[in-house]
Amino acid sequence: MKFIRKLAGRRGGARVMLVLAMVSTLTGIGLTSGTASASKSKTKLVVGGIFPFTGTKSLLSSWGTHGVAVGIYEVNHNGGVLGDQLKSVYVDDAADSVDVLPAFRKLMLSHPTVIVGPFSPTIEGVINQFRPNDVVDFMVGGLTTLDNMKQKFVFRTSSSDSNESIAMAQYAISKGWKTASLIFDNSANSQGFIAPLEAAFKALGGTIQQDITLTPGQSSYSSELTSAFAGKPQVIFDSMDTQTAATLFSDGQQLGYMSTPWIGDDLQSAPQGAYAKSFGPTASTELTAALPATPTTADGAYNHFLADYQSVWKTTTILPTTFNEYDSIIIASLAMTMAKSTDPKVWVKDVTAVADPPGVVCGTYASCVKLIKQHKQINYNGASGSDDFNKFHNVFSGFQMIGFDSSLNNVTQAYVTPAQLAAVVAKEG
Repeated sequence: MKFIRKLAGRRGGARVMLVLAMVSTLTGIGLTSGTASASKSKTKLVVGGIFPFTGTKSLLSSWGTHGVAVGIYEVNHNGGVLGDQLKSVYVDDAADSVDVLPAFRKLMLSHPTVIVGPFSPTIEGVINQFRPNDVVDFMVGGLTTLDNMKQKFVFRTSSSDSNESIAMAQYAISKGWKTASLIFDNSANSQGFIAPLEAAFKALGGTIQQDITLTPGQSSYSSELTSAFAGKPQVIFDSMDTQTAATLFSDGQQLGYMSTPWIGDDLQSAPQGAYAKSFGPTASTELTAALPATPTTADGAYNHFLADYQSVWKTTTILPTTFNEYDSIIIASLAMTMAKSTDPKVWVKDVTAVADPPGVVCGTYASCVKLIKQHKQINYNGASGSDDFNKFHNVFSGFQMIGFDSSLNNVTQAYVTPAQLAAVVAKEG
């Protein structure tokens, strides 16, 4: 899979918040109840979460906690890990590089055996902390600078933004939109989309008219919009935080620019989310977002995830990335089972052993544990599809192109396959 690499602030001080209320809520929905083995549990294994509960990207905290809760539910209701149950502890990094390291240090006081998060905006602030502290991390997000990471204790179950960029370009071309302007904020996460997006769009015969960089938090973006639409582009590619999007989309409505198709990143895919709401009346016809994941899996893993999600959250309308956090917890739990140890220094080597081929394909925690107990090699393919890690601890997937109905619920407009992405890279030379 040599093409994977291609496919593939606020300054508020050290604000760290241990979200006890949410932990209590998650415990109350079944994280410590379940099978008979729960009552015999020797200890509680901590699943730590580093998410932005405050700040302009606070919506990501719901994505993270929803996915973690479902993963913990699945494990705890199927015997736990080596007889022990999982519990969650969260800290707030506010999606701010200033806050993420203090948040990590606060979380380490709870002695987590595995950490989920942080998301792309802050992962680089702590990525070198996991190995020295002997804790395994499953970060969330597609930050392109991690495409070739060499971190023994860090894994990523979400596909890279490099892949997402190509999916966005391929979808636009498939709709016949061959002229585009880019509107991205100046964050490293957003800027990481641009190079692979431009390369893919041009390789497919498209033309980029304008590349507009936004400074978040401005009171108006009218001049930027005027520049972006000067050449009457057929489509807009964009990525920005919710606050910036609210201002930009409001200005776009006043200027009459929201009847043009916009294709955003996975942040914009949330059903009834802030992006779709601020986009305005044409969101149901003109807004599309790319979301990494396989919508169904042959072994039933996705449907099993949906059933768990329904049990925990009383809905099957899932939030973005929740299948990634879910898969991360299942993989970590399987690795501990395989290693017969909950010590991260021991089980880290078994992460790829349970997730990568060769092995018997399995898609649920219980079925995989059964195979391990039969001394069989396994290949976990989870709710997000293939969880095969490459040498850089990254995975590769196709993408759903998500639109919205009149109630701003999600509608799948198309699915861009891994083969289609590979074909685009081949065109790039």
